[in-house]
Amino acid sequence: MASGKITQTDQSTIPIDGPMPEWKRLSIERSLQGARVRAQERSDRFVAATIQLMEKHGSVDFTVQDVVDSSRMSIRTFYNFFASKDDLLVAVHETILANEVVPRLRARCEAVHDPIHRVEAYIKGIYELTDDPGPVSRALTTFGNRLAESHPDDLERAFKPQVDLIAELIRDAAATGRLHSALSTDAAAHLLHYTVLAAVHARILGTAGKANVSADELWTFCSAGIGVQVN
Repeated sequence: MASGKITQTDQSTIPIDGPMPEWKRLSIERSLQGARVRAQERSDRFVAATIQLMEKHGSVDFTVQDVVDSSRMSIRTFYNFFASKDDLLVAVHETILANEVVPRLRARCEAVHDPIHRVEAYIKGIYELTDDPGPVSRALTTFGNRLAESHPDDLERAFKPQVDLIAELIRDAAATGRLHSALSTDAAAHLLHYTVLAAVHARILGTAGKANVSADELWTFCSAGIGVQVN
């Protein structure tokens, strides 16, 4: 009668080292799927609660505890996902740019046939998005200016989808043979991005005054910068 114990011979048949068996990899993956979904839902709740607070205050002048209370989760859970309030605000900034701003700008540009005029459509599209800036736009702009000094790498990461879109537009425009510039695509994309960003931030914060430029004027300036040849 079998004792039910694993003998030395039995143990030798169980692989200890070597590649993970496929069944084991699949079982681990299945066990982690639920945890990933729950983690995504919780981090999304913190982001959504923060956006609501920004809409209410028109600024980022609220505490981590305010976010925790609004999300109806614990302070311990918050720090499982974010190292600080600034870390959360970077996530909010990145989420809005990637999920709302860039898709809307891309759709605006793709509706235009001529690759040169797609770059123009990008500039005019940003102006349209900021014609009537709400409290979240003002809060993010103020925070973004602070982040440029304290966490430039985080800000660069947040803006990456937007800069990538501009680089794509300039690359397509250059492929027409109608751009004449010594700038690389990446350099032109960054320069155009930060030029447009400065003008847009001044519009959002109301600091431009008489220096506030129109979308047409900004396009005239930027088109010359990327080497558009006027026929």
